[in-house]
Amino acid sequence: FFSMFIRSHVAEPLKQTNLLLIMFDDLRPELSIYGRQHMVTPNFERLAKRSIVFDYAFSQVAVCNPSRDSLLTGLRPDTTGTYNFQQSYWGHLILPTQLSRSGYNTAGVGKILHWDGANKDIWNYYQYDNDWYGYQGREEGFMNSSAMPDKIHPEEWFRDHDFSRKAVQTLENLTKEPKYFMLGVGFKLPHLALHVPHKYYEIYKNKDRMNAWKLSKRELRFPPTTSEISWRCCAGNLDFMREEGALRFNRSVWLGDINVAFTNEMRDELMMGYCAGVSFVDKQVGKLLDVMDRHNLWQNTTVVLTADHGMHNGEKGIWEKWTLFDESLRVPLLISHPQSPFQGQRYHEPVELIDVYATLNELLAAPSDPKKIYKDVKKLPLQGKSLAPVVLGSQLWQQAFPAKIKHYHIPLSRNKSSVATPAVSASGELMPVMDQNFAISQVTRCAQKSKIPKDSPTPPQNQQAGNKRIPRPHWLIWTDCDMGKKDDPLEVSLLGYSLRTPDYKYIAYFHFNRTTWTLRLDQPPYQQELYDHKNETLADFTHREVVNLAMRPTSRILYKV
Repeated sequence: FFSMFIRSHVAEPLKQTNLLLIMFDDLRPELSIYGRQHMVTPNFERLAKRSIVFDYAFSQVAVCNPSRDSLLTGLRPDTTGTYNFQQSYWGHLILPTQLSRSGYNTAGVGKILHWDGANKDIWNYYQYDNDWYGYQGREEGFMNSSAMPDKIHPEEWFRDHDFSRKAVQTLENLTKEPKYFMLGVGFKLPHLALHVPHKYYEIYKNKDRMNAWKLSKRELRFPPTTSEISWRCCAGNLDFMREEGALRFNRSVWLGDINVAFTNEMRDELMMGYCAGVSFVDKQVGKLLDVMDRHNLWQNTTVVLTADHGMHNGEKGIWEKWTLFDESLRVPLLISHPQSPFQGQRYHEPVELIDVYATLNELLAAPSDPKKIYKDVKKLPLQGKSLAPVVLGSQLWQQAFPAKIKHYHIPLSRNKSSVATPAVSASGELMPVMDQNFAISQVTRCAQKSKIPKDSPTPPQNQQAGNKRIPRPHWLIWTDCDMGKKDDPLEVSLLGYSLRTPDYKYIAYFHFNRTTWTLRLDQPPYQQELYDHKNETLADFTHREVVNLAMRPTSRILYKV
């Protein structure tokens, strides 16, 4: 009886699985599963029922190329040396290459890597992106407005329909092969241009939906207590629709002045186009899920859905990414695994995209021969943490990896600073909580010294108190650094870091030597920011980070700690 009792409590051994990786470009958690009730995204909801939904997942850099490099190498931008478009992943092992060298069939459809191509060492089975960048350029050439519903072209004409068609064909073919597989599918929307089939735009003409995303005037301007270093301009002028995109715009707003706030009319235009794009790609996701259902691939396939970073749609007066605010950094992250006891549950602590590689290394249970995998690259320790204990539960994880150090704990009670209670499996197992509960993200900023106003505050010397407005110029001073240039004595070069915890976000911009690629830690931060996220709910997204607490002398003890 005792031996039978023991066996009944031993988890089934961890099984090897396939991988379906679904990626989006510029998709923030603007989804119904993240509390955005105006969104029509039934297929995201469908996948969420089979997944752990990570409520607070953050990109390492809010730019396509370095974010994807970081995710696919499991290394931070400081290690890859990629902060914008100056380099790529070359010289580092990436996930599809590891799986290809481990006996998997690997296929990529759409945009997975930023600079992709038919490299057999990466995609040994199939690769298809159908001139992603050329298509994007052609779209921008005929846009009648910044957001353009299209009544002329059928859905089949749009590139994301093409990607889903090819992905479905490829997934069907992969199921017939004897090998395990990885299929990466990268969709374009909601990346610019916001060119969408008209019927998806019609969904969001509803006044109730539009009222649900309304912001206050304070939320539509750049925070007056935040330095202009954190501002980023712009995805373009905002060109208003005529006849719902059928005619060329005749009204436009220049977005190059940090002192000019968005209006709700401006934001409505962007949100209707953005949300329509999300609903369109939701339909494409559904086609992949249909194949999963048809072949019962849920029994042997791990599914990961995420995005490279988010996007501002007028919040804080910004239409762009490239910032350290949540709108730019937060992304959806869903992980489905056949043996997870927590399907349909949520994880509420901050996690990072850099965690995905380490997580999949454990979840896939793939064979690993270092001599084959690292034959031409240096083996570096992954810099993200594995979220596999959260997905699998502590019992199965410890059974599968008995020699690994436990880097999580089992919650005993509700965290006083959290608005969420721990998830519980059907058998009563509590979802583990990772010991590391923060996320780190980065951005570069450079400016000509001659253009920086003399009265521009640089804490701690010129820190102002309270909510007093920082004087700022009407022209762009701070831009993204040209990382191909050496240090220039006529410039100020900064590397900004954000530290996001459940309760706060701290931002610091440090002096950075572009010749040696090193931080100048012998100098105090050039600028600091602190934002309150205590007791935050999913509904608070786009409504936070509007008051820089670092401007208050009473807050200095917090960001110094």
